[in-house]
Amino acid sequence: MAEKHNALSAAEEGGLHDGKPNYTYGADIGRQLSTVTLTPEQFERLYLQPRDPRQVGDLPKRFGNPTPLGIASFCVVLTTLSGDLLGFRGTDSTSAVSQVGAYWFVGGIGLFISGLLEFFIGNTFPFVVFVTFGGFWWSYASLVQPTFAITAAYAAGDAAAGAASVPFNSGVAWYLLVFGLLCFVYMICALRTNLVLVWILGTVMMALFLLAAGYFAIGRGSANAVDLITAGGAFAFACSMGGWYLLFALLFEAVGMPISLPVGDLSNRILIRK
Repeated sequence: MAEKHNALSAAEEGGLHDGKPNYTYGADIGRQLSTVTLTPEQFERLYLQPRDPRQVGDLPKRFGNPTPLGIASFCVVLTTLSGDLLGFRGTDSTSAVSQVGAYWFVGGIGLFISGLLEFFIGNTFPFVVFVTFGGFWWSYASLVQPTFAITAAYAAGDAAAGAASVPFNSGVAWYLLVFGLLCFVYMICALRTNLVLVWILGTVMMALFLLAAGYFAIGRGSANAVDLITAGGAFAFACSMGGWYLLFALLFEAVGMPISLPVGDLSNRILIRK
């Protein structure tokens, strides 16, 4: 009887209870995670990257998962911006000035930190995506930062005239177009992850293309510029909704919720190159 009690105590100390990970018996969290072996589907769901057999080390087991931080940061700033572009509750494109702090700190810093942590645990794809999107939000914050007065530089101090000038709008449009092409690359690569991430990258790509067309139209003085900007905002909103769903799925997995939201696993659809 004493031997049976000792065996049970040893199992609980090691983070197991009734053959399952122990979340309630006070075991050290690092020791809990070290007893768990993730399936390829679970690894992809948590880290948005298929498990690569060429990866070595156990850093994903030792540290927290940075992926939800990147998705949360992305959702907050994109949902806010899409509301501005759609004119929600009286907002418009100028409302971005009141949200510039979120673009700097939530979007830029949040995505950069999460990307850096993905780098340290060996997840190349999320690292590249998060860091480049962090840079995007920093660049957008720079564009709307009042103290930088970027639009005023195009018209001898007249910010309104500069914002309507062809060089300014064409420059912004080219940047959005190139970033949309980058998102196309990401979307193709996401075919190795899950359908929700493909949706997110595909809709943000369309948003960027439409916004680029809108800025080109503003520079030409075209009447359909507002429609293009609004359409871009609609795709950005659709993208943010996919992001919120993915965030729920990631956090449900992180806290062990009994509900597992489907994300449409694609990690086994395209086999990895040997």
